Amino acid sequence: MKKIDTKSFILGIVIGALGITATFASGEIKSATFSNAKVYFYGNEVPLKNSLISVVKDSSSNAQLYMPMRELLEYMQFNVQWNSHDGSVNLTMNNNNNHINPNNTEIPLDSSVDNIDKKALDIIQKTGNWEYIEPYLSHMSPDGIKRAVEIYNSKHINPSEHKKASDYIKN
Repeated sequence: MKKIDTKSFILGIVIGALGITATFASGEIKSATFSNAKVYFYGNEVPLKNSLISVVKDSSSNAQLYMPMRELLEYMQFNVQWNSHDGSVNLTMNNNNNHINPNNTEIPLDSSVDNIDKKALDIIQKTGNWEYIEPYLSHMSPDGIKRAVEIYNSKHINPSEHKKASDYIKN
């Protein structure tokens, strides 16, 4: 059983009650319930401390799922900083060696080069983090590596962070 931080729990109840009361008063929400839905990132379940919330609005019969974004972003190796002065959130990539998959990414022996390229390109497109695709590089085609470098460089404005495909292509 998880240990509950009493202060955080009470604060969460108060903030949630105020938020739900204000929203229901505006007539936009039909119902809001805690959800037992699971969240997966690249096939791994994200261990969330806070519940997801399912909300149905008056104007729709479909529920929307609200997730604890800070937990999700930190799981994906982002640093999340809240700026209370201007109400903004600043996201930056962690530079540590923790990977999404703590057991290290294994490449299935029966994977084709095309499938490996697609997987690595998908990862670099979504995260912009080179460390996440390093296990794939030795199995990728030269064209796949060139494309991964292009995507990475397009996501990093600072030229000192740019990569060169020739550094990763086997001769």
